[in-house]
Amino acid sequence: MKGRLKERREERTRLTKACRDILDTAEQEERSLTAEEEQQWEKMDAEIEAIGAEIERHERQEAREAKLAESRGRRTTPEGPTAGDDPETKPGKPVTLEFRGRKVELAPGSPAHTRAGAPYRQAVEQYLLNGVTATLHTASDPQGGYLTTTQFVASLIRFLDDEVFMRQLATVLPPLAQATSLGVPTLDTDPNDADWTAEVPASDLSEDTAMSFGKRELKPTLLSKLISVSMKLLRVGVISPEALIRERMGYKFAVTEEKTFLLGTGADQPLGVFTASDDGIGTGRDVTCASATAFTADELIDALYLLKGQYARNATWLFHREALKRIRKLKDGDGQYLWQPGISGGEPSTILSRPYRMSEFAPNTFTASNYVGIIGDFRAGYWIVDSLQMEVQRLSELLARRNKVGFIGRKETDGMPVLAEAFARLKLAAA
Repeated sequence: MKGRLKERREERTRLTKACRDILDTAEQEERSLTAEEEQQWEKMDAEIEAIGAEIERHERQEAREAKLAESRGRRTTPEGPTAGDDPETKPGKPVTLEFRGRKVELAPGSPAHTRAGAPYRQAVEQYLLNGVTATLHTASDPQGGYLTTTQFVASLIRFLDDEVFMRQLATVLPPLAQATSLGVPTLDTDPNDADWTAEVPASDLSEDTAMSFGKRELKPTLLSKLISVSMKLLRVGVISPEALIRERMGYKFAVTEEKTFLLGTGADQPLGVFTASDDGIGTGRDVTCASATAFTADELIDALYLLKGQYARNATWLFHREALKRIRKLKDGDGQYLWQPGISGGEPSTILSRPYRMSEFAPNTFTASNYVGIIGDFRAGYWIVDSLQMEVQRLSELLARRNKVGFIGRKETDGMPVLAEAFARLKLAAA
């Protein structure tokens, strides 16, 4: 399989280069693509997409199989030989098993006693070979309870940073040790340009009072979640319940952070990059489209060049997949697609020579006055700070009357744009 994937990656690289050669030839000859070249390019482009989808499927399957290989299932029969294997064993006779140095006596008639014998294994083998048509019930052994052993995957989503890519793009400050907020000084207004003066001026130099300072304040706010788990699941689980809950909460906390880093209002939560605010990114950083339902290639170019060069060099596009689908169909004035695939492994695909990221939580409603994309130097322009790293507390008595144990997760974080000029947003026209 790995050899097959390598061949497909090499084929994708070869086709991508062939597409580029067609475009370069037409550009060098200062002409548009011929009908034959256009047809050839479209055919190779479709094949590149198909190969990419095939590679992605295999990679997902390999990742899934790797996780399953790490999991640890719960055995339904003891390890090693059992007394039930002895043909002299009778249904009414107790069975004594030795398991990891401990002896356990199984009373006649108990489910465990039944599972210790060869008839049970034969029944399981018969089920695996022929299947059953009756409804299975975990509470009834004759109706399938013997067959319902569950194997748990031992690892889930582990870290916030793996899911909240804004933390990877932005500047994450060290956690606050004692303070409840973080004040960031800002230079709101620069002094005027320097003046030419005589060696011995006739009068005192005039004072420049234009320079002014301000402050951005990040105040981490509490994020919490309470989850309950049955005591039975905790008793029979094959992995640490605390670890399972912590990992699952980590994913849910990550989703909430993802949404607010993009769309948050700033009121007792982070301020998002798609929220127009004088405290973050004001409307002066918007490129308004001519249409209320779509954007053009020229408008993407306008957004890119709204950034100063030092920001543009480190800028990343951020879109919903619906917007990216539309961008894949856009061409510049020479008929070349704005989206370009990475030529070799490890190189990202680009839009106007800048990499892009896709988020399911970015705006995707193409109606009047809505934001549909953003480009910016997130490292310079968006800051995140935590004052309480994620913690999970076990509440053994809170839900005891309902035969449950509670787990409550807490985290305190804040984030906001601190440098508006590092961003440019794409906004649809008003109706």
